[in-house]
Amino acid sequence: MQRDIALIKLGGSVITHKENPLTINRIAIGRILKTLSSIKIPIILVHGGGSFGHYWSIKYDMHSKPERYSSEGISVVHESMILLNDILVKSMLKLKMKPYSVPPFSFLSGKKIILKKINELASMTRDEIIPITYGDIVYRSPHKYSILSGDELMTIISYVLRPRKIIFVANVDGIYKDPNAKEIVQKIEGKSSIKFSGVNFDITGGMKRKVREALKISRSGMDVHIVNGFKPDRLLKILENRKTEGTVIKGKRSSTGNA
Repeated sequence: MQRDIALIKLGGSVITHKENPLTINRIAIGRILKTLSSIKIPIILVHGGGSFGHYWSIKYDMHSKPERYSSEGISVVHESMILLNDILVKSMLKLKMKPYSVPPFSFLSGKKIILKKINELASMTRDEIIPITYGDIVYRSPHKYSILSGDELMTIISYVLRPRKIIFVANVDGIYKDPNAKEIVQKIEGKSSIKFSGVNFDITGGMKRKVREALKISRSGMDVHIVNGFKPDRLLKILENRKTEGTVIKGKRSSTGNA
């Protein structure tokens, strides 16, 4: 059973200028948040690192594989994500929204997901709170840390909460039929052939990672939307069940029948 919640990932390539280290895209942030402030459905937000977390992760050579990384790098990456999150939270407060920052580390104990903490996100929305979490460097085991991307968080939260709306807000119109073409795939059902294009300086894999995580979610029976964040009216239409440009990956149950 799906919950009447919208789980939305704000891509780092939308909320920051990824080509310029440590720079935010205030215009894009303002437009998206203004759109979300008018929505009545409960919302949970996840955001990426863009020119903040990704920039420092590359500088310190950090990845999603648990390793013994530089202690300085761990601190710097983590602090940069707190800074970006704080910018978003303060922007939400200016619009009279009610954000509540939740560090992703609270969802994990080593490799184990703490279901109770994720379920608490849904409980918070009933108080008109908007939980907002983010990709970050997280502790895994003694001396080992790893990057937990916002895209992976979308999958983890989706599996537990089963939101009615799952949306990846990206810097493109959707999934392109070919990396060199302008035409997007409107709908994906079952197994489809998707060509991935690389994204420079993005350790979480750009669109490739987003689509991979979106496909995982869809295999649990939930639809996943990919929409252009620079055109927030499209995001609004998805939330209001209206047709718009973008890609939807249709939810499909596994062959075993498990959701």
